[in-house]
Amino acid sequence: MKRPLLTLMVLMLFTITAWAQTRTITGTVIATSDKNPLPGVSVRLKGQKTGTQTGANGKYSIEVTGTNLSLEFSYLGFETQTKAIGSNNQLDVSLNDEENNLNEIVVTALGIKREKRTLTYSTQEVGGNALVAAKENNLVNALAGKVAGVQITNSSGAAGSSSKIVIRGNTSLTGENGALIILDGVPINNSEAGNPDGALSAGGTANRAIDIDPNIVENISVLKGAAASALYGSAAARGVVMITTKTGKGKTSVSLSSGITFDNPIFPEFQDKYAQGSDGVYVDGNNGKLSSGSWGPEIDGLMVNGAPVTKHDPRKEFFRQGFTTDNTLAVNGSTDKSTYLVSYSFLDTKGTMPETNFGRHSFFTKFSNDITNKVTVTGQLNFVNSANDRLPEGNSLASPFWTVYAAPISWNPFPTTNPDGSQRVYRAARNNPYWLVDNVKFRSVVNRFLPVFTLNYKPTSWLTVTERIGADIFNDGTTYHEAGGIVGGESANGKMYNREINFRQFNHDLIIEAKKNFGDDFFASVLVGNNILSTDQKTIFDKGIGLSVKDYYNIANASTVVSRITEQNSRKVGLYAQMTGEYKRMLSLSLTGRYDGTSVLSENKRFYPYGSASAGFIFTEPLKLSENPILNFGKIRLSYSLVGNDNVQPYSIDRVYIQPTIGNIEFPYDGRNGFLLSNVIGDPNLKNETLKEFEAGVELKMFRNRLNLEATYFSKNSGALISSTPITPSSGANQAIVNAASMYNRGIELILSGTAVKTKDITWVVGLNFAKINNKVTAIGQGRDNIQFAGFTSPGVFAYQDQPYAVIFGSRYLRNDAGQLVINQDTGYPEIDETLGPIGNTVPKWNAGLTTTFTWKGISLSAVLDMKKGGDVYNLDNFYLNFYGVTKVTEDRNSTRVFDGVTPDGQPNTKVAAINQAYYQNNFSQVDENGVEDGTYVKLRQVSLSYNFEPSLLRKTPFKGLSVSATGRNLWFYTPHYTGSDPEVSLYGTGNGGGFTNFVTPSNRSYNFAVKVTF
Repeated sequence: MKRPLLTLMVLMLFTITAWAQTRTITGTVIATSDKNPLPGVSVRLKGQKTGTQTGANGKYSIEVTGTNLSLEFSYLGFETQTKAIGSNNQLDVSLNDEENNLNEIVVTALGIKREKRTLTYSTQEVGGNALVAAKENNLVNALAGKVAGVQITNSSGAAGSSSKIVIRGNTSLTGENGALIILDGVPINNSEAGNPDGALSAGGTANRAIDIDPNIVENISVLKGAAASALYGSAAARGVVMITTKTGKGKTSVSLSSGITFDNPIFPEFQDKYAQGSDGVYVDGNNGKLSSGSWGPEIDGLMVNGAPVTKHDPRKEFFRQGFTTDNTLAVNGSTDKSTYLVSYSFLDTKGTMPETNFGRHSFFTKFSNDITNKVTVTGQLNFVNSANDRLPEGNSLASPFWTVYAAPISWNPFPTTNPDGSQRVYRAARNNPYWLVDNVKFRSVVNRFLPVFTLNYKPTSWLTVTERIGADIFNDGTTYHEAGGIVGGESANGKMYNREINFRQFNHDLIIEAKKNFGDDFFASVLVGNNILSTDQKTIFDKGIGLSVKDYYNIANASTVVSRITEQNSRKVGLYAQMTGEYKRMLSLSLTGRYDGTSVLSENKRFYPYGSASAGFIFTEPLKLSENPILNFGKIRLSYSLVGNDNVQPYSIDRVYIQPTIGNIEFPYDGRNGFLLSNVIGDPNLKNETLKEFEAGVELKMFRNRLNLEATYFSKNSGALISSTPITPSSGANQAIVNAASMYNRGIELILSGTAVKTKDITWVVGLNFAKINNKVTAIGQGRDNIQFAGFTSPGVFAYQDQPYAVIFGSRYLRNDAGQLVINQDTGYPEIDETLGPIGNTVPKWNAGLTTTFTWKGISLSAVLDMKKGGDVYNLDNFYLNFYGVTKVTEDRNSTRVFDGVTPDGQPNTKVAAINQAYYQNNFSQVDENGVEDGTYVKLRQVSLSYNFEPSLLRKTPFKGLSVSATGRNLWFYTPHYTGSDPEVSLYGTGNGGGFTNFVTPSNRSYNFAVKVTF
């Protein structure tokens, strides 16, 4: 009897011991805010790497061994929560929205999620709610002021205008400098098709990031340094903007959001005292007299035939209040195996210029399914249809700005035509702006498909295989016409063109990642992958000059037709690997390597390797400061990377044939076609550009995560940059494309954020970001010291050796060796230098942004303040408008001045100069230096007030959620040195010619009102 009893007791003891050692914990994770299950939440044993993720229904299951254990739950956008297991076998968790999370999960290269605390490089995130709250049509603009080291430049305030995003300065001399855009792991096109007549003559068009609906975005991660983005290949040398779209979750819900926006143009100041005329004598442009200037008498008291002359405001009369409606309907939800999301939105913008509009239909669907417990598939499709109606901007006489901004306040533009059908204008060689509205049209219609298919196979708990296939396919059809009777066009009988761009890009990634713990102290992961990127673009362009039949815009109606078809194909293949190791969650080491092959470089230079090494040390761990009330987290990180970049157009290694334009003759001509070899010779030995970057940073979290500080220093050296260089004419050409240029960017970034107030009902969060970048072009090429990006020979924007990228070049005043103006003793005006030279620097001294959100119960008030110090802008408008006498400064026209300077023999100047029409027309407006203005600004970019109704208030309604909001954009500008509408705009849009503006649509002050309901 004793022996069976003893045996039973031993078996019970082993059973209890086994139970204590290994058991299964299950549960559900939901969001505190809406009680919906959260899929993809990381669940792991605290202090260990053993873990799992919640399924589509928010449920999880994990095996644990031992006692006194805790589970740690972390999810992107939510606070990490730790709960003791105790004797429980079921542990349900409710996660709060993130404020300052020590174990924040972030999305890194290739869509891999990692804890931010272990990252060895700088990255910054912007949540989808912040993007929607910005109420910007273009997703790029929604990032302005929110990310350190990122500069956003908008082309204009026109509906559907382009925006450029540059991260940590320009890295290529003549190639693409805008950040690479990644959508759910797949690179997408963010180019600007541009106006066929050129940006200088006709302005820009939309960049393709405008196709992305902010309502479908979960968050955006900005990978700034090359170490962070090297796995994405050579295009990532200029930084990466990673867009992660939303995923369905919880019970099926339907949401409807609707908003309206009112846009009011922000005009520069104009003089409003003097009428049309010259030397104080009135010229009556309303009755057939012609004069370009507003140098007449004061309009107050001016009489014609006994009647007072009516005073006009040409700008306010021409522009209108813009109006936008934005409506989104979405259905989302999940089951225990699947998630689903379907969204449709329609954005409709009426621009502030007459007959300018932008419309966007966006359909997005995303579905994922756990086929087995080891295989998950996700399929998604984004279809976008957009249409953009524009009027020319820039220097072309087809732009209405010539006779809107320059119009005398005494001129009535109606009727627009004379009895003989010719245009009625106040001056010669210009068009009536309202006639242009009726007779000049630019329209672009884009249909775009963005499919992504992802398969995840997890054969073991430590191994994951991911297959991802994505595409970017769009057609951009553009039409343009000028009616007969236009002044200053290619033909007085009008012209038209049709352009069709067919773009296809296919991307494939195969990624294998192994992650494993080695005891409690060591963790390692190894990732290897293959990438294939294929791009094809075909452009069909037909231009007709001289239209035979009025108002019939068909290419067959043209007397001269020019057609061309351009096709560009490129392919890139890459193998990449990443190794990451961690020791006791305090020391991290990461190594990346990639070997790329590209079709655009010479055959023996097509393949090139590059990589990075980075390390991070959490010094508060060995010091056991994690519970310290003052400093509870501190990390030091270092990284170095060498990245290759094939930043050149296809066929740049050859010399190609072109259809030439000789003088005003454009081939085909008189029934004959003609081709010439290009004046540019390609380099058969062309190799990749290189970027070497060193980064060092420190991250601190203080007062139990209430205050966070991140400081980063970086040094980027770009070498073997591709540029064109002069060659001897005996070669039959005048330029060659070679690897010859170099430049550097060195800077610091500071990010400060914290929770100033935190109570049961009140939360006040403040964030500050700051970046200062020093840039210099150290070499241009063999035999030259500059390359032009924008404008004219004078003025223009250039890259100059030993100068920042890019400088403004043009005419200037004569100065002596001490920098003093030399004054002409006959006129008393400053002498004009006979030689041209650098007159401005477009690179800002620093950028900063301040964000704040104050929440009381369901009420939230947020604001974004954006600041830039320095960064010169060439305001070409003033070159013309000062001559015409319509700028505010020309209101001072009957005074005298003694200019500060010296006589030609070096004596102090005492000559009194007359400030009058002759001064402005013959001196002031003739010197490009006077058009250079400091682009410093402080902008109250966004203020938003919203209210989320408490669930208790909605119990007797069909709504699960209800919120209302009011948002203002650009409510206040401070531009102490800039006289235009907005120093942030650039005529060249996404091109490299920033800092040059001429007759662009003014920026807008906007007011938005929105409501969102959930069923």
